[in-house]
Amino acid sequence: MKIAVVSSFYSQGMGYVENCLPKALAALGHDVHVLTSPLNVYGNAPEYDSTYREFLGPADQGTGTLKVDGYTVHRLPSRMLGGYVLITGLASAIRAIRPDVVHSLEIASVQTFQLALLKATQRFKLFTETHQHLSVVKPFLKKESGDVLRKAAYRVTRTLPTYLASLAVERCYAIAPDCVYVANEFYGVPHEKLKLQSLGTDTDLFRPPISPEELEKRAAQRRARGYSESDVVCIYTGRFSVDKNPLALARAVALLSSQQPGFHGLFIGEGGQRADILSCPNATVSSFVKYAELADVYRLADIAVWPRQESMSMLDAAACGLPLVVSNAIGESERVTGNGAVYEENDVDDLARALLDLASPERRKTLGAAGRAKMVDGFSWALIARAIEADYEAAMRRA
Repeated sequence: MKIAVVSSFYSQGMGYVENCLPKALAALGHDVHVLTSPLNVYGNAPEYDSTYREFLGPADQGTGTLKVDGYTVHRLPSRMLGGYVLITGLASAIRAIRPDVVHSLEIASVQTFQLALLKATQRFKLFTETHQHLSVVKPFLKKESGDVLRKAAYRVTRTLPTYLASLAVERCYAIAPDCVYVANEFYGVPHEKLKLQSLGTDTDLFRPPISPEELEKRAAQRRARGYSESDVVCIYTGRFSVDKNPLALARAVALLSSQQPGFHGLFIGEGGQRADILSCPNATVSSFVKYAELADVYRLADIAVWPRQESMSMLDAAACGLPLVVSNAIGESERVTGNGAVYEENDVDDLARALLDLASPERRKTLGAAGRAKMVDGFSWALIARAIEADYEAAMRRA
């Protein structure tokens, strides 16, 4: 099949769905094209320069075509429309490529609205996704009463267009149970169009250290960072922003330092909370690293922690055999059930309690092994690509 994956943003060498799903589909033998804007991930965010520019380069990467991991990336002319990315060259690219399947990575997007209209004259099957968790839905929408005018404006500008676009869609993949709810309740996507399909992880790249060489590399990396083998290294990866709140982990480690001096926080990323994190004892900050290098970083750690919101990196860390500690407010508890723990979101004392519960190496090993098995059996990109491929083929047969 010829498959076009449409994404508003694309950053080479990262581990987002727009990198991993095309790679996995190409590995199955399909001709895969990623159609995107010139912008890096978060390229339209005000904090891009302070958070990502040093790592990813300029937000605008320019137009052009490149080959990556067996698929072709097309950076197309684009412009901003009311704060959203509009890929102005999308229709021309679809006509030139003539794909059998178009897979848009967010149903409530200008790109999907374009594709739903374009489908009337082009012979392709349209699939979409939704990544909108309940935790990031605007607060006024979640209130049962009040804000009538704002809710009405949202329904007209977001819910109605998304509902109409969904009528042209074969399937909308929701990455978590709460995403199913959000897509139906706030975007109007009919239940029969929705399918629960988690994001994935590369279980070949992300794996526990087992061989003598990998174990020695882990020990050497820990020594280089000043950690002993008995220390408990709690890792967070991502942006240092209030909505992610890695500072809660730094403060929990600081709280434990008087009782358990072996606990350390390792923070990989950049953002506004950097200075406050560094002010906490036993906290170390390192810059972002590329996707392929993250596996070694996870393998040197003992516990992976995301204090707020979901992250694809949870899956990568679990695939490396790390137990997870996450907020009790996330919408996909399956990621941590049986292989980690939850804590009361933003409660530093409770986060410290959850970390202390994982002080035993034997307990961490048991939970980590369960997480690794879960990733291999149900969350690998190879398995997910085959399941999506089957849906594509069924849609083609119906045609």
